[in-house]
Amino acid sequence: MELKHRSEFPENELWDLTALYKDREDFLLAIEKALADVDQFAKNYEGNLATADDFTQALMEYEQILIQTSHIANYSFMPQTTDYSNEEFAQIAQAGDDFLTKSAVALSFFNTALNQADDAVLDELEQNPHFSSAIRQAKIQKKNALDPAVEKALTNLREVLAAPQDIYTKMRAGDFAMDDFEVDGETYKNSFVSYENFYQNHENAAVREKAFRSFSAGLRQHQNAAAAAYLAQVKSEKLLADMRGYDSVFDYLLAEQEVDRAMFDRQIDLIMTEFAPVAQKYLKHVAKVNGLDKMTFADWKLDIDNELNPAVSIDDAYDLVMKSIEPLTAEYSREVERYQEERWVDFAANTGKDSGGYATDPYRVHPYVLMSWTGRMSDVYTLIHEIGHTGQFIFSDNNQSYFNAHMSTYFVEAPSTLNELLLSDYLEHQYDNPRQKRFALAHRLTDTYFHNFITHLLEAAFQRQVYSLIENGGTFGADQLNTIMKDVLTQFWGDAVEIDDDAALTWMRQSHYYMGLYSYTYSAGLVISTAGYLNIKNNPNGATEWLDFLKSGGSKTPLDSALIIGADISTEKPLRDTIAFLDQTVEQIIAYSDQLGQ
Repeated sequence: MELKHRSEFPENELWDLTALYKDREDFLLAIEKALADVDQFAKNYEGNLATADDFTQALMEYEQILIQTSHIANYSFMPQTTDYSNEEFAQIAQAGDDFLTKSAVALSFFNTALNQADDAVLDELEQNPHFSSAIRQAKIQKKNALDPAVEKALTNLREVLAAPQDIYTKMRAGDFAMDDFEVDGETYKNSFVSYENFYQNHENAAVREKAFRSFSAGLRQHQNAAAAAYLAQVKSEKLLADMRGYDSVFDYLLAEQEVDRAMFDRQIDLIMTEFAPVAQKYLKHVAKVNGLDKMTFADWKLDIDNELNPAVSIDDAYDLVMKSIEPLTAEYSREVERYQEERWVDFAANTGKDSGGYATDPYRVHPYVLMSWTGRMSDVYTLIHEIGHTGQFIFSDNNQSYFNAHMSTYFVEAPSTLNELLLSDYLEHQYDNPRQKRFALAHRLTDTYFHNFITHLLEAAFQRQVYSLIENGGTFGADQLNTIMKDVLTQFWGDAVEIDDDAALTWMRQSHYYMGLYSYTYSAGLVISTAGYLNIKNNPNGATEWLDFLKSGGSKTPLDSALIIGADISTEKPLRDTIAFLDQTVEQIIAYSDQLGQ
């Protein structure tokens, strides 16, 4: 699969950013206005904040600045992710970064004032539901706030502290060159996007194998630079944790999520020990159905029935998305059905584009989605996943203040993965024959749970070892990261998948490692979405409760938010229920295979 240049794609496959700003000049004017507003805010309030009334007035004005910042920040980074070779996009990104640093430095006094406010003032402010999340976070930060001069200096270093992720992202988009490979006399072009979106579940075993080796060789050429970038990221986080007086880097990174270390560890430990046998059972069954003597890491994304993996157009995907989300009520459908007409999604699989997918939320404009469309069913799962994020953004934004709109990272992946479950449910129930039903359930596993419950969870298990190493005064390079990742993969997959040195390079495939303890939240979110899905299936009010969950945004703590759909995540039960649900899915797939004589 050879990637085209961005200019070769039709307009309807590219997103339309004019809902944010008409053009670059309009964007730069917005920066000028925002900086003037920031300057005026500082003149009005720096040194003049003492009472709850003072803070209330300031918070209302501060919110308007944050909304402007939301629009500028989103517009500044999005164009560049579509093509890292485009110099104009790079200049837009730099203008946005410069603004964010200047405004953050100028506004740092406000966070300092909140952190230093009397507890009685914060308690009074928290009673105002408009500010509830902001004040909860202020109370968390207050315990570990530094001297105001130090806080301002750290704010000035914002771009420097973010440099490791920026370096890695640009390396992945532009430098990870993969050699062509040949199978049966045909030459195949390879790239990061081509492998991740197309070759890794290719029906031809030789194509899968050679693509994986070409992909791995491309990664290995940059493993030392990638390891250096990652080391800088982890060491800076450890330094900040120590400066702020946290007991560990784990406590520092989990504080903002409003969860504790026990919840983090439970998520990893139970899946590694109790879900691993379920995953192994499924892959051994896939190997049997496909006549494989062994399953290598090049094979583990193989579909159970490749002949039923149809090509899917963007228009076909729209129909699948809209039919799948019908259980979420007409209110939900009305909000997201606009995504294609208003061109929220950037589909083009062009050279220089960031791989993977994301959704972003310029507050109360409309969301945007980036992905690379290759016409596979897995692309439909990526699309409906990101549309799940957009639905959450819309319902949160429409029902919450800016302060309360953003869900805790702990369960931010719940709205996206629930939509994936609805897609699999729709595919399963529109067919009567066991082969088609098996296909749908297999995609529930491979496109939803294997990606979010396994791939990202294994990243988290890897991260935990890396952070523990740094916490104990150690360091690492590429060889040690390879060893850790290989051990984690081997522990999880046992004898179901052959793990070799190329598989060990998996730590180079995601930018999540540069986002703190984010990877584990995919599995945490999927526990919430599984509970929500089962609630929708078994409770007449389930869909309404799910919308209430989306509308709550970040106004409640993760524990209280999950209770809206009846999930008590202070216990192991929702996670154990999810593992049981997955075991039942695997058993049903095997039963369908038995009916088919396989």
